[in-house]
Order: sequence, then structure tokens, then C-alpha cells
Amino acid sequence: MDPDAAEKAAVLKAYEGLTEAEARSYATAKLDPELETYAAHKALADIKVTLFYHQQQKTRMRGTVSREPEVETIDTTSDPLEATITDCADSSQYEEIDADGKVRELKSPGPRRHYVTSTAQRARTGEWKIYTYTIERDRTC
Repeated sequence: MDPDAAEKAAVLKAYEGLTEAEARSYATAKLDPELETYAAHKALADIKVTLFYHQQQKTRMRGTVSREPEVETIDTTSDPLEATITDCADSSQYEEIDADGKVRELKSPGPRRHYVTSTAQRARTGEWKIYTYTIERDRTC
């Protein structure tokens, strides 16, 4: 049995919470109130920047992103605890729409399946939070 199984499950729960709150934010072009429960530092800042883009462009996102996250590494001896999550995000069913509901053309055509690498941390007395969330646009999965 994996001694870190419970912590890995908690990391994946935080990652799932982040991606769901991110999707709700982009679907409404408004910051989802749960986002800061799961995201911190660069991950939170990057999502806020993308959300600002959608607000400025008067666009939002529609559809779903399929995911396959896994905890790649976890260190439960450090303080804070640290983990790395890898994911294959498939955005082929995800599209940007304008205020009239019309689909906007992709700025970067090509594969819509990319690796996402994230890092998470948890203070010994806290909850897991995602600290970085990097879409590796040059790596397809």
C-alpha cells in the first residue's frame, strides 16, 4: 500500500477544485469565489490575467476540457509538503465565444491536447493549494 495515498488523493482533489473553478471563471468571465481556495501565487495570478483578457475582449469560454491528472512526485517530509501534478488536457471541445455567442477563431491552430505541469504545496496545518499551472504548448499528449 502507498503510504502517501491519502496525500496524493488530497492533491488531486485540490487540482480538480482549481480546474473546475477556473472553468467556471472563464465561462462567466467573472472570478469564481472558490478559486482562491485551490490556487495561490503564480497559478492564481495566471488565471486572473487570462480572465482579465476575456473581460477586455468581452469573450468567455464554452465547452469542456478533458483531463487525466496524476501526482508525479510528492514529498511529505518537507515543510511545506510539496507535489508535482502532470495532466493531459484535451481542449478540443472548448471554444472561445464573443458576447453574441459566436465562436472566435483560434489564434494558434494545431493540436488541442497538451501537457500541463503543476506544483502544489501544503503547510503541515493547511490545505493543498496549486502554486504553478503551466500549459506546455510545445508538448502534445
